[in-house]
Amino acid sequence: MKRCILLVLIFLISVSVLNAFNTGKSVLFADSYMLRAKGVEAAYWNPANLKQVKGIDFWLPIMNLGISVNNNSLDLDTYNYVVSQDFLDDEDKIKILNKIDGSLRSAVEGNISIIGFAFNNISFSSSLHLTGRLAVSERFVDLLLYGNTDSLYVFDKSTTDISGLSYADFTFGMGNFIIPFIPEPIPKIRAGFSVSALVGVGDANTQEFNGYFNSSMEGLSLQQDISLHTGIGGYGQKVMLGLASNVTPQLEVGLTLDNLFGKITWPFTTEARNISITADDVYASNIDEEFYDYTSETVDIDTYSTELPPELRLGALYSMKRANVSVDYLQGFKSSINNSNIGRISMAAQVLPLKFLPIGMGVCFGNSIYPWRVSYSIGLHTSTGEIGFGVQSIKQLFPSYKSKGLSIGSYIKVNI
Repeated sequence: MKRCILLVLIFLISVSVLNAFNTGKSVLFADSYMLRAKGVEAAYWNPANLKQVKGIDFWLPIMNLGISVNNNSLDLDTYNYVVSQDFLDDEDKIKILNKIDGSLRSAVEGNISIIGFAFNNISFSSSLHLTGRLAVSERFVDLLLYGNTDSLYVFDKSTTDISGLSYADFTFGMGNFIIPFIPEPIPKIRAGFSVSALVGVGDANTQEFNGYFNSSMEGLSLQQDISLHTGIGGYGQKVMLGLASNVTPQLEVGLTLDNLFGKITWPFTTEARNISITADDVYASNIDEEFYDYTSETVDIDTYSTELPPELRLGALYSMKRANVSVDYLQGFKSSINNSNIGRISMAAQVLPLKFLPIGMGVCFGNSIYPWRVSYSIGLHTSTGEIGFGVQSIKQLFPSYKSKGLSIGSYIKVNI
């Protein structure tokens, strides 16, 4: 039993795939990045700020990335404790279950740059996005730890789910358009847009997850039905619109609408994997026999689409000579694998003790499905380029064994 528990914990803590980063550098600011993004990155955060004053801003392949592994409940300290015990007593089991709020949710987020460049008020770029999620019902963990202490356990898709999505974008952006006919004394408002052609790599989503485990005088019974749809090879599109304005020389505000017309269609290899497990009237005396029926069927299915619902982001950035602070609010209009209809707030600050040495810190307050996180970063900026690295701790102030996960981000770009 302990070995099974450890396997489940390892799987949930370290192997699973939620909200992908727009660009890797946003990890350094806990997602408070809408008005900080310049050059190539502005096309992913606010194309109104697409203005390259001098030369070409070049995005080095692979070197701009963000990767995160996290979950909402368990940490490595809990894992190490379980490993060190010969057996788990009731107090240990209660400790584990108390960390889980209805469902144990785990996530991996990822973004990797492919290529990008910006000049004047135009940019072209491409990057790879990875996103997905895994959720396991608290009732399943309870059954794993205690055995069948209740007569009936019910599982459904609301608390148990698995899905994944990966795609590449090819994005063209234009910005720094001044909206005409704005009367004085209203500050000038800049506008911009970016259009992305999307190439779907793969998709997997749980269509159905229904089951029960029942214990009675007539023995044990279980029923589990799972339907998983997968697609390989797809195409799609999305559009972002952005506005920005300098209310004062120090204070900038802006907003974006992302994922307009966002959709990926999977017309090539699409399949449904249907799994059913059934057992009736099982007793200890026949547990060594083939006491359950297992069926698995894979069938071709019609073309289907993955929606990328629209998102609204509001932001403000206050800049001083050697420091700046920002705040972003993100609100999705519909939940999907790629976003949530539950809003969240991020804040970040950056100081420059030396003109070329930015040091940053950010915090995202999270929501019921997106764990709160704190980021720390350092960089090096010169007239010919930028380099930087950041780390993010999930549900813990500093990265440690108490963290519910870890994110890393890096960026390198040059001006030529």
